[in-house]
This record gives sequence, structure tokens and C-alpha cells, in this order.
Amino acid sequence: MMDVSGNHPRSTMRALGVHTAWIGLSLALATETAMAQFRPLRFDDDFKAQHEACAEDRRAGCWKNLPVGAHARLSVGGDLRWRYEYAENPRYGLVPQDAWGVLMQRHSAFANLSLGEHWRGFAQLASSRANGRAGGPSPVDENRLDPTNLFVEWRSAMEGQDGVGVRAGIQELQFGSGRGIDAREGPNVRRSFDAVRVHVSSGAWRVDAFAAAPRLSRPGSFDDARSQTQALRGVYATRNGGATSWDVYVLHFEDTVSRYVQGVSHERRWSLGARAFGGRHGWDWNWESLVQGGRFGDDDIRAWSLATDTGYTFDDVVGRPRLALLVAVASGDRDPDDDRLGTLNPLYPRGNYFGDEATLGPRNFFNIHPALALQVGPRVRMSASLDFFWRYSTRDGVYSPNGMLISPVGDSRARYVATIASVGATWAPAPGWSSSAVVAYARPGAFLRETGADDALSLISLTVQYRF
Repeated sequence: MMDVSGNHPRSTMRALGVHTAWIGLSLALATETAMAQFRPLRFDDDFKAQHEACAEDRRAGCWKNLPVGAHARLSVGGDLRWRYEYAENPRYGLVPQDAWGVLMQRHSAFANLSLGEHWRGFAQLASSRANGRAGGPSPVDENRLDPTNLFVEWRSAMEGQDGVGVRAGIQELQFGSGRGIDAREGPNVRRSFDAVRVHVSSGAWRVDAFAAAPRLSRPGSFDDARSQTQALRGVYATRNGGATSWDVYVLHFEDTVSRYVQGVSHERRWSLGARAFGGRHGWDWNWESLVQGGRFGDDDIRAWSLATDTGYTFDDVVGRPRLALLVAVASGDRDPDDDRLGTLNPLYPRGNYFGDEATLGPRNFFNIHPALALQVGPRVRMSASLDFFWRYSTRDGVYSPNGMLISPVGDSRARYVATIASVGATWAPAPGWSSSAVVAYARPGAFLRETGADDALSLISLTVQYRF
């Protein structure tokens, strides 16, 4: 007898046994006390502050910033995540229907070893598994065991002080809002790079320069490899301070087998961008603009994007509701037969760029997205939103978050793509624990219906995560 994923029950039980052992070991090392804030990239955690917080609780072990020698300190931690999702008519009916939904598990453990004031090594192993996908696990569903971070770093000054640092090895990268370079938290498999990164901090400024290549995620164990077709280089600067902070950056991306409606060719693309973000008197904002140029084979590249997120929080109202309006646009190609490519390349964006249904990607689109968030309890927050999507260019297609075409142009000249409504809730029941639930409904617009994706998509997702 087989389960819904096609695995034999004994194999499934063995896999669950391995993961149960992993979870048990991780929880044995974890502390139940309140910890300093965990960062999206765990190597950015303040291990000293975490040690000071957990050392006050004598009932639990404290595995942060422990002395292991005369000049060495060790920190141990990890993440455990379980996620269930069921999609009716996934990708608007273009991919096979899952029988009972998909159960995903992602677990990781890390060790940070500091040697003196200047050196440290960081290693993080992650295991991602998925069961129930009708067409088999996707590339972002499953990776049995591979390092997501494995690097050495030298710093001229102590952590938190101004100075210069150099980091080399496997590492996650995330800048700004993750619109262009992100560790891809939403999907089951996070994104890593082989990279060399130099960072300089001085007062309100931090500047990062890096040369990187994405790692190809493969389903087995210790089989991920550096991409031989893609490369990314750039400089990213951030100035924090005052009501408004700024990011400015320049990036160069190369892909020897890049694919668009226009064809397949060697892409060499530079990006120049800026982001303004901050808040004052209840208002908050996060605006980012980007222009791109370069070459796609023998053709020129001319692309651009603008993304805005503006909100207001009613501090004197019960639940502190936040009303927000997000408006974004990304260029598409106006003519696939000419000598110019106009499709934006967002590079390595968030996997769930427009929400948990994660079908549409940020290329060739115009989007209006009103949203409401409400604090309904000390640890519970609810949100609701509507997304309206159009194609920017009717001569270009609709793309997924990974850049693949969902629907080619065909004979359709329709502009409207989809309407997506979603309601979600997050709950943090105890220190280290978080959970979320999302219900979404997506109705295809004229373009999707005319190109064969004519089924409404419904999604429910449930996620529980523990960080230590």
C-alpha cells in the first residue's frame, strides 16, 4: 500500500523516525526561556545578548556564547518548521491536483564558533522534506540534507562596532526588503550562494560588496552545487537614521542560458536601485525603484520597476489597526521580435512575493494591493488583503516567482491577470514559537482564462515554527 506521495509506508515511517530523532535532539539543546530577538539570517543573531537573557533562567540549558577555551566561544541553535498546505486547482489548474494536500518539514541546526575578537566560523545544516505533491516535490520543496551556511569571517572590530569584515564560503544573502536578493523564507527550501562578501560599517552607514553564484538545490544529501551558468556581483549601501533611511545599490547579473518570451540567450544585466523606508507620526513607508540595462544576446536590455508600500497605524484605536496601500509595477517586453528586451529581471526575490499562494512573480505586471492588519490579542495579529494584477505589456507573458513562464502570450491581448483575496493570522504562543494560518482565493482574469489557466485557485496553509 502506498501513501499519497507515492512512498511506501515503511519508508515514510523511517523518514518520520529520523526527523523525530532530529527534533528530539534539537529540543534537548534548546532553552525555553525568553531570548533576544532571532534574526532572519541566524548568523546575524546577537549571541551575547541571547546568553545574558537565557542565563537568568536556571531551569534550562543556555547554549549561546559559551566559553570553550581561552579565546573561543560557541553558540548552538536552530529552526524547526512544519507546514501544511492544500491548494485546489494549483497554478490555476495548470499542474496536477494534490489528493490531500502537502505536508512539509524544514529543520536546521547551526554552530557559531568565535575565536578571539576577529575570527569566527559559522556552519548551518538544513533538511527539507515534502510529502503529498501530486507531481512530486518541486525544486523548492525538498532537499534532504545540505549546508545553507558554511563560511569563515574576519572582522577588524568586535561585533556591533564600526569596522571592516570579510566573509567567504556558502552563505545566505538578503538585502533590503528582499525584493531583489532574498534567502527565500516562504518556500520549504531556502536559497544560498557561494560568495565572498566584504562589509564596512561607519556611523549610520553600512556598505556591502560581494561576488556570488547561487547554489543549485538538489533533492539528495550533500549534493547541492554552485551554478555554472549564473553569477551575481554588487555593492549595496544602507544609511539608517532619522525619519527616513536609504538603500542604494548597483548589481551585475549574468546568466548564460536565460529564458524569456523573446528566446533563450546569454544575459548580462546591470541594475541600479534605491529604497526609501521609515516612519513618523503613525505613517510608515517603504518605496523602491530600479532601472536595468545590459545585453540579451545581441539585443539591448531596458527595464524598470517601482514598488511602494505606504501605511498608517491608528495607535489610539483598539487593536492598533494598520491600513496600507501597496502599488507596484514592473516592465514587460513590448515586442518579442525587436532588438530590445524590456522584461524586468527581479534576480533572486522572495519566493512568496505576492503572498502564500506564490504563483505570480514580479515580472511584467501592474499590481494594486490594499491591506489591513489588526492586533487582536497580545500575541495574535490578523491581516486581510486584496490583490489586483494586470500585465504591463500585452506582448509579454506571465511569470512565476522563479522566472519561468506560467502562461505564454498566445493570441491573447487581454491585460487583466487575476484577483486574489486572502485572510491570515499569526500567533506566538510562547518564546521561540510562532504559528500562522492563511486562507486565499484567486480568481483568474481574462488573460489566464484565454491562455488555458481558467480554474479558480483556493489555498489554505498552516505553519508552526520553533526557533532556538
